[in-house]
Amino acid sequence: MYRFWGIVFLLLVSLACNEIKKDDVVYILKGEVVSVPDFKLKYNLWLRQNNLPDSLEMRKNYLFIELTGQLLYDKGKNEGVDNIPEIRMKIENYKRKTVVEYMEKKLKEELYKIDDEMIRSYYVDNKDKFLRDKLYRLYAVKVSSKNRADELAAQLREGNSIRMMSARFSEVDRLARDNGEWELFSPDVMHEPWKADVMAGLPGEILGPYLDSDNFYTIIEIAGFAYKRHLSLNLAGPLIVEELIAKRGGDKWDEYQNSMMSEYGAKINVNNLNWEM
Repeated sequence: MYRFWGIVFLLLVSLACNEIKKDDVVYILKGEVVSVPDFKLKYNLWLRQNNLPDSLEMRKNYLFIELTGQLLYDKGKNEGVDNIPEIRMKIENYKRKTVVEYMEKKLKEELYKIDDEMIRSYYVDNKDKFLRDKLYRLYAVKVSSKNRADELAAQLREGNSIRMMSARFSEVDRLARDNGEWELFSPDVMHEPWKADVMAGLPGEILGPYLDSDNFYTIIEIAGFAYKRHLSLNLAGPLIVEELIAKRGGDKWDEYQNSMMSEYGAKINVNNLNWEM
């Protein structure tokens, strides 16, 4: 253990001793080159998310946190930490919870057959439910290649226009057609991979790339804010589906659960639940 921390210390000291001569690079680790603009963006987001003041000492602290975290992760993987029963159980529990939540949502949507016309009608009749005090106006580029996404993000941070880049390179037709204009997002409809960064970001900042559920790498620019505006039907849709399913009660879901238990051969005896309270 002491040997490992000695290695970490020596690495950090070596980085601090001008081994990197380039003015635009903060560190290089295992072939990954982290430039000053990329590091500065992540550092500033971290400051805002944690309500911390900027200082040279704080910048060094963040650098060491980043490097130490990567080194600890790599060392743990190399030592097979993910095979330790306690750790493996935590990983499996998280995977199970994620899969169960996804499948329950998917099956309920299929079971209750909420179609586009029902969603649209609910939106029109209850539009004030989707009024938000503050929304984030986001522009985006979406591509399927990680290397391409990294290249585009670097060019955008150098000052290239996201509207032009999205029109040219986005692999999502609507974004390409609308010159990168995405949506007005409120926090309750933001996607988890980038929600915290967007909420801590400032207009003009380039965030990402983030891998989304459609397997696209998304680069985001915060274009500004809007106030007292409604969510679009597109963003309100998933919220409406949840509300419509909740309004229909649980009878269909109970029936489906019973049929699924029979299909998989589950045998239960509810009488054995009557123990003394």
